[in-house]
Amino acid sequence: MDNILIIGAHPDDIELGCIGTLLKLKKHGKKIIYLVMTKGGNWEQKTYKDRVKEIRSAILCMEIDEVLIGEIKDGNLLHCSETIDFITDIIKKHQIDTIFCQYFKDTHQDHINIAKNCLSVKSICKNLIFYESLTSAEFTPNLFIDITEYEDKKKEILVNYTSQIDKYMRRNQDLMLYIDAKDKLNGIKSCVKYAEGFIINKMSL
Repeated sequence: MDNILIIGAHPDDIELGCIGTLLKLKKHGKKIIYLVMTKGGNWEQKTYKDRVKEIRSAILCMEIDEVLIGEIKDGNLLHCSETIDFITDIIKKHQIDTIFCQYFKDTHQDHINIAKNCLSVKSICKNLIFYESLTSAEFTPNLFIDITEYEDKKKEILVNYTSQIDKYMRRNQDLMLYIDAKDKLNGIKSCVKYAEGFIINKMSL
């Protein structure tokens, strides 16, 4: 596990699901390619410009080898040959051996389809690992990564996504408290303070 592609359908998906693990892997010298498939504008009056600005601010807090942001409109990410070829080209260019992406059991069509695209390319990649989204369903982790050392940094990065924090506030929900609780629960399950949970689809060590 040396050259890693971490994929999110939307801005903040990676940060919410597995940014602590990304930070840990980078500290251990792994090459990280960060790919967001859409620019995240949608019907809640968040514009592409706003969402990309949030990504750029968040990335300043991280050391990533390459950042890629797709042009797909939020809600229109498909499981199709064009997207499969796009991901395949990235895998070959960067000699990717590990993919982290969202789980295919989900209530958001973009999350479902990015997982399907990754399943379609897994034959050319040694490891495929799914991370949890806020909208994941039936997500039962079989891999936990201790991010206790990185939890504060994760929250520092997430603060950049003001549109998401505001969205949840309008629903009388606290996004940051939710993430804290989820990471603590995964920590309890794995006997550490904070952890991120994953489902291994395939792994070759």
